Amino acid sequence: MPHHRPKPDLPLGPAFAQAMAAWENGNLTEARRLGRRIVERRPDFGGGHYLLGLIAQRQGLTRKAVEFLTQAVAADPTQPVPRLALGRALESLGDDGAATREYRALLDADPAHAEAHARLGEILARQGRRDEAIAACRAAVAAHPRHAEALCRLGALLHEAGQSELAAGFLERALALRPDWPTALYDYGLVLVALGRFAPAETILAGAAELRPDHAPTATALAGVLRRQGRLDAAQAEAERAAHLAPKDPAVWLELGQARAARRHHEGAAAAFERAVALAPGLAEAHWCLAESCRALGQAGRAAEHYRASLRLDPDDRVGAALGLAQLDAAALPERAPEAYVRQLFDDYAPRFDAALVGQLAYCGPERIGALLDLLWPDARGLAVLDAGCGTGLAGPVLRPRAARLDGIDLSPAMVERAAQRGLYDRLDVGELVGLLTERPDSYDLIAAADVLVYFGDLAPLLGAIAAALRPGGLFVATLERAEGEGGYRLGRGNRYAHAAPYLAAAATAAGLVPLCLDPTVTRREAGADVPGWAWALRRA
Repeated sequence: MPHHRPKPDLPLGPAFAQAMAAWENGNLTEARRLGRRIVERRPDFGGGHYLLGLIAQRQGLTRKAVEFLTQAVAADPTQPVPRLALGRALESLGDDGAATREYRALLDADPAHAEAHARLGEILARQGRRDEAIAACRAAVAAHPRHAEALCRLGALLHEAGQSELAAGFLERALALRPDWPTALYDYGLVLVALGRFAPAETILAGAAELRPDHAPTATALAGVLRRQGRLDAAQAEAERAAHLAPKDPAVWLELGQARAARRHHEGAAAAFERAVALAPGLAEAHWCLAESCRALGQAGRAAEHYRASLRLDPDDRVGAALGLAQLDAAALPERAPEAYVRQLFDDYAPRFDAALVGQLAYCGPERIGALLDLLWPDARGLAVLDAGCGTGLAGPVLRPRAARLDGIDLSPAMVERAAQRGLYDRLDVGELVGLLTERPDSYDLIAAADVLVYFGDLAPLLGAIAAALRPGGLFVATLERAEGEGGYRLGRGNRYAHAAPYLAAAATAAGLVPLCLDPTVTRREAGADVPGWAWALRRA
């Protein structure tokens, strides 16, 4: 028999190229065989270890992959590709700390390494270090403007930070690169919801749900946008699908409860909210939602129990549980709405505030204030003016022509950001109105408050601060809601205070302000009916 000699080994370079070609062609067995031969011949050559690490990672042998890739990095610490692969393998093991060290080492050598910035951003986001994660993703996009993953993560993070308009642009860029990417579609849909753009949000989220039908958060978000558009049957069906997909997720039960409540199926809503409370007993919103349904069912004792639970879990009261207790006569009526509740309400409402208030509720508070000023001070110009509770600046166009200086104050940062975009204000501040007014004695000729006093029951502290901030002879004009009869003030079902005429007269006098007029008016509609209001003007003597 003829004697067959073994083939001589290829030189290292061609051998490695052959092994990588096998890997790229999907022939893992051959790639592994060639990689092992390279490592046996040259254990100091990092490429062989790198290839074996990739193969192990592909086969789900992550710890083995980390061992090979660690050897590859040790063989040549200057090579970025093995170090990046090691970082990813460490992430797969859940060792974010070690992965971070690899990415930072990469960035020490190459500060413009886009993928290292992007991976670092993902880790920081998982750790809840949002500002640092945003900075890392921005660096990735700066280094590589078409880095889809960094664009998507940056958009999601900016949305979480309340910068939804800015977030939309980054997510649109990500989707231009990868149009059928369910994650980016989902994140973009959430941004559109936050911006009040419900019709396009529905289209985007429906597309995401079609691509990823088993993703419960997408179904939940789609249910929410359908509910907000009044398509309640479809909303409930989508929420029920989400609950089937993720029965242990409290968010899906919250959405299902809200869909049922919107259809006035209060028993079904309460049942869904009970599931949410059972799954997340520390979630204040779940208790508040259940309390609201119990109140609708006439179960006052049970409602009060869950309002109190919500308050215990969130003493700042972002959902207004104290107001719910007052509605039940289970607690004293608060002198004003909780600051955290008002701030949260309007931060959430800011993107769609103008369209909803003017377009849907026929809001005309600024116009009523303008009419008062035309009547009482028609020729006033060059005034120092404060828009108290300025919101998005709807009153700005009415006040600016009368002002040499126009300031605005609001409790909601998102509202103030919107007001700034109008370019009408000389100064805008975020803060509590009474406190900021107290710091500005004798500063204003005119203070206007459109639809602001509805969040104050006891007006004495506010009127005292207004009197102090006005200059002698200065004018205060406001719109507020009207309570009939001889009482003081009451809390309506919308958690807005209404005031009776005798109370307003007494409060003005006590503050040292001279009443000029108190005219019945209407500044908004709700549920198809006019909401009774007042147009009120006072002067500092």
